[in-house]
Amino acid sequence: MSDNTIVYWAPPNEIAALNNTSKNMVTNKLVKTRLILDKILDNIKSGDKVAIKVHVGEALNTHYLRHDYVHEVVKAVKFLGAIPTLVETQGGGNHLEKIEIHDNYSICIGHRKNASEHQAIAKLHGYDVTIVGAPLKFIDGEKGIERKIIEINGITLKSVSVAKYLYNYDKLLVISHFKGHPQAGFGGALKQLGIGCVTKHNKHLAHADDMLKINERKCDISQCKQECISSCPVKAIKIENEKAFIDAELCYGCFMCFLNCPIKRAIKKPKRNEINEFTDRFIDSATAVISSFGAKNIRYINFALDIPLMCDCVPNPGMVVVPDLGIFGSSDPVAIDKACFDAETKAPGLPILKQDGQWTKPLEKGVEKFKAMLGMLNPIRQFEAALQNKIGSTDYELIQI
Repeated sequence: MSDNTIVYWAPPNEIAALNNTSKNMVTNKLVKTRLILDKILDNIKSGDKVAIKVHVGEALNTHYLRHDYVHEVVKAVKFLGAIPTLVETQGGGNHLEKIEIHDNYSICIGHRKNASEHQAIAKLHGYDVTIVGAPLKFIDGEKGIERKIIEINGITLKSVSVAKYLYNYDKLLVISHFKGHPQAGFGGALKQLGIGCVTKHNKHLAHADDMLKINERKCDISQCKQECISSCPVKAIKIENEKAFIDAELCYGCFMCFLNCPIKRAIKKPKRNEINEFTDRFIDSATAVISSFGAKNIRYINFALDIPLMCDCVPNPGMVVVPDLGIFGSSDPVAIDKACFDAETKAPGLPILKQDGQWTKPLEKGVEKFKAMLGMLNPIRQFEAALQNKIGSTDYELIQI
C-alpha cells in the first residue's frame, strides 16, 4: 500500500437473491473479506511464515468472530504461497470459575487460561485446523508466561513482556472483532496487539496498578506452612528475613498465593487501574509489539459485525447494540480502529429488550454508543495514547471496495 493512512472498507449491505451471480455474490461478507485481503496483503511473499492473530471467544460467548471469516483469511494467505498459523495467548488468571445455575445445572467459565482448556474452546468455536485450514498455536506457551521482554519509552511502561513465540514468524496479520469493552470503550486492532500479543504479566499490569505484595506487618511464617510458596506456579515467592517476598519480575498475578494464604491480609492485592491508566498501559504494550516485530510486517483486518456491548473475553457480552458496520482493512492499527469507531458513532443504535419486556429507544446517529451505554468511559483515550506513542494516525482515507 502506498499510504499507511488508507483504510479499505467493505460496507455491510448484502443483496438478497436466489441466483448465484457475481452481481449479488460480490456483496457476500465472505467474498468481501477476500476483496479486503487482496488490498492489504501486499507485504506477504511466498514462503513467509504468517502468524494470524485471532481471539477464539470465551466459553458461552456466542458473539465471537465466527470461523468462516478466519477460513477466508487462511485461504488468502495460502494463495500467496505463505504458511499460515493461527496464534493466540492465554487469558489472565489461573483457574476456572464454576457457577451454579440450579441444583442439576452448573457452568464453568474462564477456559482460556491454559493451553488445554483454551484449545478445547477454540475447537468448539470452529478454530480448528480441520475447519479453518491452519493450526492454532499459543505464542505465550502452555501457561501464558513465555515471554520476550521489550524495552520501550511508553506513557507508563518502560518494558513489556511480549509473547515469546510471536518472533518465530515473518509476518503478522491481526484479525479483530470490533465490539464494545467495559474499560477501553471498544476493542479492535490496538487491543488485539496490546492485550492479545502479550503474556499474563502485562495482561495483569494493564488491569492492576502493581503485582501482589507481602504485608510485612501481617506475614508470620511461624503461623503457616508457607502455602504461598507451594501454591505459586512460577516460584516467585521465597523467604527473606523471616518474611515471605514476592519477586515482581516473576509474578504474573494469578492470585494463588492470596487465595491460599491462611493469614488474613498477609498478602496485599493491587488496586484496579482506572480507565485511562488501563488504556495507556495496553497502548504501551501495543507499542512494544509493533516496535519489536516491525510495523511494515503487520497488517490488520477488523470485522465490525455482530457488535455487542462487551468483549469476546466474557461469557455474556449482551445484545448487539449497533447494526453491522462492515469489514475494514489497513496497515495502520490506529487508522483502522478510528474508522470503525467513526462508523459506529455515525450509525443508528439498535433497540435493546429490557428484563421487563420493554424495548429501549435506539440511540441516535452521532452518539458514541459504547460510552453512552456503559457510562464512565473514555474510548478516545486509545487514540490519544496511540498518537502520543507514535504508532499510527487518526487521519485516514476511507476507500470503499
